[in-house]
Amino acid sequence: MAATHVHIDGASFEGGGIRPPGTFRLISEDGTEIHGQRAVMLDPVPTNDPNEPLNWSTIRKAVNFTIVLGMTVVVFTALSIQGIFWQQMTVDLQVSYPELNQAMSVNFVGLATGCVLFIPLAQKFGRRPVYIVSAAIMLVTTFWSARLDSLAELYIANLLQGLAGATNETIVEITILTHQVLTPNPQISDIFFVHHRGSMNGLYMTMVMIGSFLTPMAAGAQATRQGWRWSYQTLGIFNAIFFILFLILYEETKYAPVLNGHPRAGAEIEEDFPTPADPDHKSGVQPDAKAALPAEPTTFHHELDLSIRMNSWRKRLALWTPTPEPIWPYFYRPFYVLFHFPTVFFTGLQYASGMVWLTITANVMALVFPMPPYLFTPEQIGFMSLGPFVGNLIGAFYGGLLGDRSILYFSRKNKGFYEPEMRLYILHLPALLMAGGLIMFGITISRGMHWIYISIGGAFFGFGLGSIADAALTLVIDSYRDITGDAFTGIAFLRNAISIGIPFAITPWMERDGLQNMFIACGFINLGISLLIIPMVFYGKRSRAGLAARYYRLVEQQGSSHHG
Repeated sequence: MAATHVHIDGASFEGGGIRPPGTFRLISEDGTEIHGQRAVMLDPVPTNDPNEPLNWSTIRKAVNFTIVLGMTVVVFTALSIQGIFWQQMTVDLQVSYPELNQAMSVNFVGLATGCVLFIPLAQKFGRRPVYIVSAAIMLVTTFWSARLDSLAELYIANLLQGLAGATNETIVEITILTHQVLTPNPQISDIFFVHHRGSMNGLYMTMVMIGSFLTPMAAGAQATRQGWRWSYQTLGIFNAIFFILFLILYEETKYAPVLNGHPRAGAEIEEDFPTPADPDHKSGVQPDAKAALPAEPTTFHHELDLSIRMNSWRKRLALWTPTPEPIWPYFYRPFYVLFHFPTVFFTGLQYASGMVWLTITANVMALVFPMPPYLFTPEQIGFMSLGPFVGNLIGAFYGGLLGDRSILYFSRKNKGFYEPEMRLYILHLPALLMAGGLIMFGITISRGMHWIYISIGGAFFGFGLGSIADAALTLVIDSYRDITGDAFTGIAFLRNAISIGIPFAITPWMERDGLQNMFIACGFINLGISLLIIPMVFYGKRSRAGLAARYYRLVEQQGSSHHG
């Protein structure tokens, strides 16, 4: 007798077992062809409401996401350019390099705190109001930074910039993913399907690196000619432009569908549907199967209900979109998710590691290049960011676009089923180049070698950072999409909390071990952290399966709070 595979309001059961979250059929195996190839299944399956962000036109999605990406460049520029100005700021503000280093730590305090404070507001009241408020704070602090007169003002401005910039680190990931709370009153938010997420993450990471490496070149050139204050004023003008764009064009992507009695897409019964847990169709359905679990994608096209009226511009641009759930769980759940799900902690560790080395390299350039034998101007220090930027740009395509294509290949090899860990299969090269790039950067700069060798080392490092960060962040999105908002809040907190102490450690570390030994140690520590990819490939699915019940309970608790 053939086994029956049942979806009950999105529940996925086979023989009484629960499929690990993140595992689903991505490639159709029923003979359906699209342009001569097997069809890519849509995950998640959208509703037929044209107002749902998943159903927006490509141009509408592009406008929304482009504004977000542009603001990403502004935010990370504001967080990155200060080191280039240290040479001038020590004179203008009469401060020391250690004091400026401490000001960077204050920035990370703001970033770590802002994730915990503001992301719950984005979950409760929508992305749009938080983006507008954070853009406004960035706008004020950017122009304030251009008029600083004391170290105390610098500390306060950095703290506020960190608080505002923290929203961008996490909400962008929420925008990329699709977050579903499957309750009697489901909420579905944001705009991209699973097979687009790697590419969109790649775009986001590219914007992060443009703000971290490319725009500082322009800021350094302007500072050399006009002074560092003018660079902040220029940044403030761009900030003002994106603030206006958020006000008049950015649409809310948090979406709560109105149920009309029709079944949700994906609620169905299928015969003879194999899963990785039951490839031979031997199990039967357990009569007590129940829960509200993530739906498996079952279609690759769908029809929109054109009888549903499109939202007015007033509704699209509402200042807030509150929902009835209590806000306080959003404050503690990120820490629970971070430390109870190995996939989330793995990603947090990879992301934190990359940002730590990025902070160290940026601070070392700010400290070393103004000194002999280089005697670089702010403009020349800014141009030293070109190598890491080019490497990261290539890495973002490698981990994002190539990653999206590779999962289609590996899914076909896996009888059409996709496992999130497949995104890690191609990361052996980035792991080696990232560690090697750090070592090359440190050895060449410590020996006073030509700047081109330092740039090549930075490019290798940037390639590894872009590839691994993109793949790791997308891994979490694909594995735990129903709690990804909480996951990324925890990840961002871990990244920034670890980074707080780095500026304090750099100078003593350099003085004790020297630049060469310091970066050799950094390279091997980084390699050890990157090689955690190997156990994640082998045991990631096992951990998702073992913690599936805990995950679904958390989703159910989320759903109960939304419904209540």
